[in-house]
Amino acid sequence: MKFKLWAATAAVLTVVACGGGGGGDVHYPFILPPPDQNQPPPPPPPQQKAKVTGRVTNALDGKGVAQVTVSTGSSSAVTADDGSYTLTEIAPAASVLLSFTKAGMVPQSRATAALSASGSSTVINIPMLPVAVTVNFDPQAAYDVVVPGSTAMVKLRANSLRRADGSAPTGPATARVTPIAPASDVNVMPGNYLAGTDGGAAPIESFGALDASFVDADGAPLNLAAGMDATVRIAPSSRATALPPSVPLFYYNTTTGLWVQEGTATLQGTAPSQYYEGTVTHFTTWNADQIYNTVRVNGCVQDSAGQRVGGALVMSEGKSYTGAASALTNANGEFSVQVKRASSAFVIANTATEISNAPTVSIGDGDLSLGACLELTRSAVSVKLTWGANPEDLDSHTLGANASEHVYYSDKGSLAAAPFIGLDVDDTDSFGPEVTTFAKLAKNRTYRFFVRNFSGTFDPGQTGSPARIELSNRGAQSIFTPPAGETSSTDYWHVFDLTTDANCNATVVPVQQFLADPPAPINTDENAQYCN
Repeated sequence: MKFKLWAATAAVLTVVACGGGGGGDVHYPFILPPPDQNQPPPPPPPQQKAKVTGRVTNALDGKGVAQVTVSTGSSSAVTADDGSYTLTEIAPAASVLLSFTKAGMVPQSRATAALSASGSSTVINIPMLPVAVTVNFDPQAAYDVVVPGSTAMVKLRANSLRRADGSAPTGPATARVTPIAPASDVNVMPGNYLAGTDGGAAPIESFGALDASFVDADGAPLNLAAGMDATVRIAPSSRATALPPSVPLFYYNTTTGLWVQEGTATLQGTAPSQYYEGTVTHFTTWNADQIYNTVRVNGCVQDSAGQRVGGALVMSEGKSYTGAASALTNANGEFSVQVKRASSAFVIANTATEISNAPTVSIGDGDLSLGACLELTRSAVSVKLTWGANPEDLDSHTLGANASEHVYYSDKGSLAAAPFIGLDVDDTDSFGPEVTTFAKLAKNRTYRFFVRNFSGTFDPGQTGSPARIELSNRGAQSIFTPPAGETSSTDYWHVFDLTTDANCNATVVPVQQFLADPPAPINTDENAQYCN
């Protein structure tokens, strides 16, 4: 129809232009006069503000944290009772640094992916650690701030703390000190695992961190006086097979979102009571890190229909090192994300509503291309298991929608066919992570997830390791840690069930029981009906 209208218009123009026999004026009724060259060009359309949404959770139990102040340079919000927040008045930028603060919690910080396009949006979910130890002391005397149950410590010299204006503290001082264990959850670390260098931002891997802050009786912040120093001990936390004898110390710059190298820490003590010890001249979050050489994992992201997805966030997370990196897919769904050279890592993609499978890759000295695109799943359900150095071997188990379906190390399932559940890898040498992804869910069924202590060792067991489950259900996160009741005869931790309705919407049902035998399946037939 559009072609026919154009042709008819052209015909009218031709007839009018040719005119009739009398040599009269020729009219061009469809031609507009030329534009006024002195008129300024029309203004560009206004750019819409960027938006960030997300949820703040307690890193220890996964519950939402209310009354957290979330801020950028141009916008701020306070989290609701469930920990959710929305920032809507963000000026478009290549990246935005978010800060998360609340009394009694360790401050957090994270840089977003690009928000430069008009109306851009992203999701940032943040775990926050409760302050581990709060203690009052006399700042005029030497004092050791000890963290119970940890090798973490801050050793202060007498009369070494001062207010920002250089004056002495008023009354007794209060110390707040918290060890940070990124090997169990890489997301508890402030920032994006990037250090500032002369050549730009460089990726780092962590071997443990410590947050320390001090105030006086009036609540005025305290730091080390000019010319004074203090000793910090950082409890090691690493997925590496061996701890280096010394590593650089880095502190977190809350303005740039980058880690800054200052000093060195040496490994001391005897396992399992080791620590990295170093000297610092000011207090903030300190990290025992090292910069590593990188290669890239290249690949693509597609949806369940095979269509490429642009703007998806792709994360790499180390399995043989403690670090992470991220990248966005381009308009063709392609990505290139950094990983540590000569290592193993897993790669996962997500959008605000979908999550992909999480293949594990072994990387050598060169870039690696994935053999297939990461595929976003409509169910958007994934389960991540991490733990400590011991027990060495914990196993993820999922009972599926049909009676015979059991996804675990011996049968890792499939995302393309029933059970539409896939286990990425069987990690047998500590830490994990093991990631289980659900591609589809069935109607009116009950799925069961449990962890087995395959090592059969209990010093420590899953409780003391500690083991940790992160469940993502359509963007909503739940965190599970072992309940009470573990004994040397309870190898199995029944974590939760997932129940689905007629539309395959999943509800999380926490179980949280230690058992001597694996939990029995609920589904007794083979007639599961899946949602597309």
